[in-house]
Amino acid sequence: MLKSYESVSDTAIRTAYARTFSDIPYSKETYEWLRKNCSEEVILNKLLAPEMEARYKLIDKLLKETGITQILELASGYSSRGLIFSENGYHYVEMDLEGVSNNKKRMINEIFKMNDNLNIVSGNALNIEDYYKCNKFFSDNQKLAIINEGLLRYLTFDEKRKVAQNIYQELKKYGGVWITCDVTPMKYIEVQNKLNISTKINKDDKSLRQNLNDRFLDEEHIRKFFGEIGFNDIEIHHDIEVKAELKSLDSIGMDKDYFDELLKNGYVAIFKVQGDNNG
Repeated sequence: MLKSYESVSDTAIRTAYARTFSDIPYSKETYEWLRKNCSEEVILNKLLAPEMEARYKLIDKLLKETGITQILELASGYSSRGLIFSENGYHYVEMDLEGVSNNKKRMINEIFKMNDNLNIVSGNALNIEDYYKCNKFFSDNQKLAIINEGLLRYLTFDEKRKVAQNIYQELKKYGGVWITCDVTPMKYIEVQNKLNISTKINKDDKSLRQNLNDRFLDEEHIRKFFGEIGFNDIEIHHDIEVKAELKSLDSIGMDKDYFDELLKNGYVAIFKVQGDNNG
């Protein structure tokens, strides 16, 4: 089962490339390492940079606003967020599939420096047992923030539900929040097509999990789906909120307003859960 999800990992390399057009720390070093050590089959597209930078920065902004200092990032890929936050005193755990996790540890050890606040765990977000491996790094009397970028969109609705149930179980233990951009609705794909932003990952895409029909329809659909799991306190934010902070709008040489419709339709949701122990 695990192997079928490994195909998604190429998207992490494409994302790393897009982030090189931003001012996100360590982005260029990360991509150069991946270029030398990983897949050569990925199609790179600089027009993806504004959306990748926007969702990254909006998640960062919302995470900091919570004041929560122990973090679990699911499907973290080659993001530098864990390294940055852990260097600033956050207790940070990344969980991703074994191949990506091993690469990530190797990369950090070769070009950065692993610190005591950062732990990288191999696991699958669909398996609740893998969350238990992460819990040993967390304090029971402190709230937990769970975040992810680019995970649910590659899953069927049954799989989305399973991941959400696992996250809800974790947050009921600690209390805290789940922050994700993976509720972005079908409208987003329509806007990408309108703007001629290709999301093709490799030359044939035949082996990749691209369940584009398993996207949310709108905000009502999002609230209904997650409300049935137990998430009743939901805030929806939009990528356009961080437009002024996007350096990639200059870097890729496009009109700064070209991506406005896309950014307005990019969602980041915060799901708040009261914990059994600390509320």
